[in-house]
Amino acid sequence: YRAWCFDTKAAGYDADPLTDYLVKDGDAFFGWIGRDVHMLASSSRNGGALSVVMTHKDDADIEESWSFPGKMEEVLKVVEGWDPRCAAIWQKTDSCVDWKLVYRDPLPTWISKEARLALIGDAAHPFLPTSIQGASQALEDGLTLAITLQVSGRKDVPLAVRSWETIRYQRVRKAQLLGETTRDKWHQSRDDASEDEVLLDRPEWLLGFDAERHAYEVAPEVLETIRQKGYVLPVLPT
Repeated sequence: YRAWCFDTKAAGYDADPLTDYLVKDGDAFFGWIGRDVHMLASSSRNGGALSVVMTHKDDADIEESWSFPGKMEEVLKVVEGWDPRCAAIWQKTDSCVDWKLVYRDPLPTWISKEARLALIGDAAHPFLPTSIQGASQALEDGLTLAITLQVSGRKDVPLAVRSWETIRYQRVRKAQLLGETTRDKWHQSRDDASEDEVLLDRPEWLLGFDAERHAYEVAPEVLETIRQKGYVLPVLPT
């Protein structure tokens, strides 16, 4: 579930001790973690606006869709027995969105048969929010594709596109899996879990990566390998 408030004072967040800590001293970020559920609330515009999201277990399958109108009674049922601040945050919102996280493995290939069309970002490899990488990996996709096109030259666009997929596929999958492990760590955490056990993972291989430098370093070899041996579709790492 997701909701936004663009005037926290008008909604009464500043007047309720169960919610004023989110807005009274500028911007704030709070999170709650529990069995099969986590909830995040963050303010912006010096406490003037608020965003709240709650991820919960949902076994029902759905048709592919971006979002549905949420039902507040269902939202409040999820946080029954939780810190009362959670219900207070939701009760001050006018409406919410039931934003289904329809998780998918990366497509077997992101490029067309003749390698003249390519999907990038979530269209090719959707991320869970707990990966904190959906937008970042889309940017890395675009940057790497620009470099393989530059290195290969205008006369061999298909080679550049195939090289781009080769360079990106394994890294994207590894980053995507991080969302699953973080979600599972949070949703299966013990009541007495320590801070270290539930901290968001920030591995150096992911956040310290220079996509531009890496692409320039490996593109010539990848391009030449495909020229010499032909293109082989990527394989998901196990």
